Amino acid sequence: MNYPHPDGNGESKQVQRVIAFAGVFLLLLGQFLMYSTPLENTVIFPFQIWFSILGVVLFLVSQLIRPASWTQWIATRLTASHQVTWILVAVMLSILATVGARLFQISTRSNYIPILTVWLLAGVSFVTAFMDGFLGRVSWRTWFKQHRAELMILLVVIILGTLLRFYRLGEIPRVLDGDEGRVGLAAQETALGTLANPFALWDNFGALYLQIINATLRIFGPTPFALRLVPAIGGILAIPAVYLLARQIGGPRVAFIAAFLIATSHTHINFSRIASVAYIHGTWLAPLELYLLLSGLEKRQSWRTALSGAILAIHFSVYLTAQVVTALILVYMLISFLFLRSWFMAAWRPALAFWGAFLLMMGPEVSYILSTPEQFMNRLVQDGTINSGWLAATMAETGRGAVSLLFERVMHAFLSLIYYPARDFYGSPAPMLSMISAAAFLLGLGLSLWRTKSPRNLLLNGNFWAATLAVGLFAVPPSADSYRMLMALPAALIMAAIGFDQAVEYFGLGWAQTRLAYSITIGSILLSLLVFNAWTYYGDFAGQCRYGDNLAGRFASYLGKYVRTVESESNIYLLSDDIYFHGSHASTAFLSQHRVVTNVPEAVESFQFVSGETIIASPERIEELVAWAHGNPGGDLHFISDCQNTILASYQIP
Repeated sequence: MNYPHPDGNGESKQVQRVIAFAGVFLLLLGQFLMYSTPLENTVIFPFQIWFSILGVVLFLVSQLIRPASWTQWIATRLTASHQVTWILVAVMLSILATVGARLFQISTRSNYIPILTVWLLAGVSFVTAFMDGFLGRVSWRTWFKQHRAELMILLVVIILGTLLRFYRLGEIPRVLDGDEGRVGLAAQETALGTLANPFALWDNFGALYLQIINATLRIFGPTPFALRLVPAIGGILAIPAVYLLARQIGGPRVAFIAAFLIATSHTHINFSRIASVAYIHGTWLAPLELYLLLSGLEKRQSWRTALSGAILAIHFSVYLTAQVVTALILVYMLISFLFLRSWFMAAWRPALAFWGAFLLMMGPEVSYILSTPEQFMNRLVQDGTINSGWLAATMAETGRGAVSLLFERVMHAFLSLIYYPARDFYGSPAPMLSMISAAAFLLGLGLSLWRTKSPRNLLLNGNFWAATLAVGLFAVPPSADSYRMLMALPAALIMAAIGFDQAVEYFGLGWAQTRLAYSITIGSILLSLLVFNAWTYYGDFAGQCRYGDNLAGRFASYLGKYVRTVESESNIYLLSDDIYFHGSHASTAFLSQHRVVTNVPEAVESFQFVSGETIIASPERIEELVAWAHGNPGGDLHFISDCQNTILASYQIP
């Protein structure tokens, strides 16, 4: 059977495609309108279907167009390269995704897959507008042969980083902290309600990110492994992302060192293995965005910068680190325009393509933010230096000025990399960087500042200082700097890689002088760092039961895990007090999947239990339960240890 298809010369085909897409646009709009309108059984012919009918008519009309002067006139304005056509398609798809997301949000629909599909197609269409046959011109076989050795070395580093992040992922750390439980519960709520909208925000976590976590929970079950799987994958993706950015800035040797440093960083390993915070995803998304931006500006390839802008917009549906990257790029382009004008003006088209893709893809997110601005401002209200009232309260308490306090905050954020221990959401006595890495970082920082006039070093410095200033000026408490500075870690490690490379060069062991000596020197340093970082995480931290904020937080995790093993028919009681009680941490609810536990603050002797019920004792009441169990023998007495300490006891009544 033959169906209508575009016919005629190039000019009429262009016009045909534009009109055909307009028909498809109206067809989809009609379907979105019908899907988001409450069903009324009395309606025979809903008015929304007229959009779809008009769309079908336009599509059919497009097939009847034949070459004419008016089609040629229109086609010349669409350009023969089809670039304007693809951009027009992208804009219409973005509008459709924005309108559809808003309609679905109002009508409380829960399946946004059609919206996501149209949204992503908008980004693909915009990037395609600037490809201009790029993929067809690349000889991938030749490219692979030229970079085979480099790719193999990078693959080895990625495998090493993968092993460090996946080894006993669900068991180390052995407990979930309360915030991990909250993230897990929020992820499970994305199937219905507000968080079904992938552009929604929860504590500045993007709902799209939470939905991806929920997918892993559905596949593997609500377990610590499933909850931590997405952060672990993000930690692995950071290795090639940092490699690409470092290579663009400092070349292959610096890239290899930087990739190895982030693959073996004990801090990065830790935050790749927990789900409490999502800063880990900024360590791969931001370097990838900056690599595509920088390489696109330098190579004058707009498709790269457009892809960077599209990924940055997607980043907003992951975590708040996207806000910092957006501000960084805006300031970077402004400084480049003012002080590196000849370089920047030669790349104004790629720069424009970046912002075009970003704004195009931000439509649905902006719509959500405008409808619920409190969600966008959530973290600033809770943990902001100004919005939370911290700055005003501290000024009143200490009598110091705002400039002095904020400068101190910035210095604390900076020193959390090399001086203050990484306590929050970790529990390590070591700072984020080892002593040797810190020395190389300071050297690389000095070299990067010295070379700031270079567009590459300007971006590297901007990346580091934007993150440091954002943490220092806009976030409290200071104890949280050790994990918030993950935003600055890729830039800091690239600087450390530059420091290592240049130090060896200055001492006469550079790659150009003697490759063997360079390889042995750098290899020895990196091997020692691997041993240090592996011991810091797996030896000094993982075996010491430091994770989980405090003993109450660790008990809550053990409680949730144990409650899940109790027969569903059995009532469960917890001998509680003001510190240890069911409901203190979300980790209990997540691990037990909302299993009901009754708190019993009274003495165990005063409570009446029946056969088959289970009594659990918190750490302070274990002796009380054991004594009562000895007086009521015949049941099953069970103990759970946390390192060398008994943290939970249970007794099933016979």
